[in-house]
Amino acid sequence: MIHVLVYYVIALATCWFAFRHGGRPERLVAAAFLLAAIASSGLAFSARPAFRSVDGALLSVDLALLAGLVAVAMFANRFWPIWISALHLLAITVHGVRAYDPTLVPWMYAAAISKIAYPMLAVLIVGTERHRRRRWSYGCDPDWSSVLKSP
Repeated sequence: MIHVLVYYVIALATCWFAFRHGGRPERLVAAAFLLAAIASSGLAFSARPAFRSVDGALLSVDLALLAGLVAVAMFANRFWPIWISALHLLAITVHGVRAYDPTLVPWMYAAAISKIAYPMLAVLIVGTERHRRRRWSYGCDPDWSSVLKSP
């Protein structure tokens, strides 16, 4: 249980940093991370088998998070959202591995879908810091690509 608390402390610190110093893409991803963490935590306390089969509720939270991350990656004037989306897609493929191989040890399934969150948080920190530095150096850092600007 301590590992869950450690994750929440790191996630809250990362999201605070993104809300404090990031642009709109950083803030949207931080909000998506927080919402997914809250939804996943609510699922953890419901009565269901602990990673003994594909966890459909957790998979649906992961798919919703992926949709939000991909949307940010498509329109943000940043490169890092693509990396976060790719990392999260790896976490989703673990659900597929579990469905394909039901003999996968439950703790391995749980560890695989949860540990990928740490590199995702690290990418958000790096992306937020790079945004902060560009804003400080150049005075601005556009949030969205020119595709979204009206003619």
